[in-house]
Amino acid sequence: MYTVAPVPTIPELIERIVDAGSGSTAFFEYELKEDGLFLQQNPAEFAEFVHYMASSVPPSNLTLDIGIASGGQTKFLRDYYACQKTIVVDLGQHPDAYNWPRIRKSLNSDLILEIFDDSHAPAVRDSLLPFRGEIDFAYVDGDHSYIGLRQDIFLVREILKPGAFMALHDTLAVEDCKRVYDELKASTTFDHVMDFNHRFGISLWQLREPVASTQENRTSGLGDL
Repeated sequence: MYTVAPVPTIPELIERIVDAGSGSTAFFEYELKEDGLFLQQNPAEFAEFVHYMASSVPPSNLTLDIGIASGGQTKFLRDYYACQKTIVVDLGQHPDAYNWPRIRKSLNSDLILEIFDDSHAPAVRDSLLPFRGEIDFAYVDGDHSYIGLRQDIFLVREILKPGAFMALHDTLAVEDCKRVYDELKASTTFDHVMDFNHRFGISLWQLREPVASTQENRTSGLGDL
């Protein structure tokens, strides 16, 4: 297991997030730094999320991030929350994606698989199925469309292990993500754990038992979550 830093206080984490730098000074309201992490996060809610993961969730053997942009969030979380191994899935087309080769060098986790493809592609599911039942935590921050997010959840729910955690980003700020969030609250597959809401919204869920997705779930994004 990689060694993680002692869990700072939430105010200390806020300071460290701001110091790490955002992806846009104007939009995120803290400085963009050319050698920074290009975080796509609100400092207060991301600090609360990281603190909760580091202090209240058991360490993960294997984790999955869908949608990493610069990879800054992937790196920052793992500095404090123990993730022995990591898989990332991303299109690689975000404007800040050029930072990932630099940031990945300091990732506090064993990066065992990088998939640069659409998370909804059949080939991505085929690549992830060998890890079915082994994944402890997934962070979903990919397609922010209603159908796209549902497709990602249908993928995640069949490959996580029982009791694993799933985090969704932008469930407060993006209308399609909020719609999925509202539907997920009625799910019998996931239990709602907590929300971290200051500006964009991070919601945390726990899977009861894995549920296989159907072809219709995977292609249309429709069906009961």
